[in-house]
Amino acid sequence: MRTRQSAGALALVMTLALGHWGCSNSHSGASGAGGAASTGKTTSPAGGSGGASGATTGMGGSASGGGSSASGGSRATGGMPGTGGAFSRTGGSAAGGASGGGKGGASAGTGGAGAGGAKVDAAEITEAGATGGDCAAMTWPTADPSAAGPFPTVTENNVGPVAGVGLDGGAPPQFTLFRPKDLGLCHPVITWGNGTSANPSMYKVLLNNLASHGFVVIASNSPNVAQGNPAPMIVGVTWVLQQNDDPTSELYHHIDPTRIGATGHSQGAMATSQAATDSHITTNVPIEGAQSEKNLHGPAMFFCGGQDTIVGCSGAQSALKTVTTLPAMSAEYVSVDHGSWLTFTGNKPSVVEATVTAWMRVHLMGDSELRPWFYGASCKLCTDSAWIVSQKNMDQ
Repeated sequence: MRTRQSAGALALVMTLALGHWGCSNSHSGASGAGGAASTGKTTSPAGGSGGASGATTGMGGSASGGGSSASGGSRATGGMPGTGGAFSRTGGSAAGGASGGGKGGASAGTGGAGAGGAKVDAAEITEAGATGGDCAAMTWPTADPSAAGPFPTVTENNVGPVAGVGLDGGAPPQFTLFRPKDLGLCHPVITWGNGTSANPSMYKVLLNNLASHGFVVIASNSPNVAQGNPAPMIVGVTWVLQQNDDPTSELYHHIDPTRIGATGHSQGAMATSQAATDSHITTNVPIEGAQSEKNLHGPAMFFCGGQDTIVGCSGAQSALKTVTTLPAMSAEYVSVDHGSWLTFTGNKPSVVEATVTAWMRVHLMGDSELRPWFYGASCKLCTDSAWIVSQKNMDQ
């Protein structure tokens, strides 16, 4: 059985949440391969060497001299078809389905760059039951979370209201929106929180990957996202929901207000835990830092890196202990530190970024093909030696 890394007391975690660090951290990743699966709720998935190398900055700054890389690990079964997919519609019509491969066009007025994606035929998408405005709950086909989804994406910079605090206590910043380029479906929402002194561009591979799978991602530009009243991550959700009701907005009637997730890194993980107590948030994934909350409204995955000497895994384990009736897991990826799970070069998501995408697909899109990654005593992560997993209320 592996010994868990417990570096970083809860007091240190809270200090980090207030943004009092900015040191850089170099790491030469250890392999996560090998090792037999342990019994009970801890584990070891087969395969997956998750080595990471190069310099990573604590929270922001630039990472030079190589990025993180991860090979192996689990992949989804049954990828998204390149065109059309398995979408089906039971009523109504879908306007403006996403289409076009290659690069998506820039967003008007924002200069946001588009990313590639396969054609999606909106006329074949399932909708069943209204959830708000003309937007209805959809049945999404499965997709491979370790690869870009079928939607070309666009990034819109400096949108929405100002919220929180700016760099060095400066003026409150706005938000960055990562979304499918063509909106014609009923898209779930994810609100994102940066680490201390960081901004959404540092996490663009993860956030673009989520958008390419059909999520509308609202990311605060605040470098101290745990500060501010109201909290920036919730301000972002409120704004997206307002846009869903605004006939002049591109988001008008394209948002599913019943499927909203929250995720963030480090200080953003602490802010994610806080945001998860809002009734709009139906699932949450704090990454490298978690705060125990008793008023969650949906499943949670508390992620930590086994080599993280800044925060460690104690916060994730403590947060899991607080959960009583909801599905929840702590998931430690053994070979990464506080930032080496991030993709700094290229566009292919790391194992951790793919796992976050898979979690959101399961809980916000009902992707039943990916559910075995997380649920059951023999879940995909549970039987992979690259991971150490503890579960609650996730037997089925």
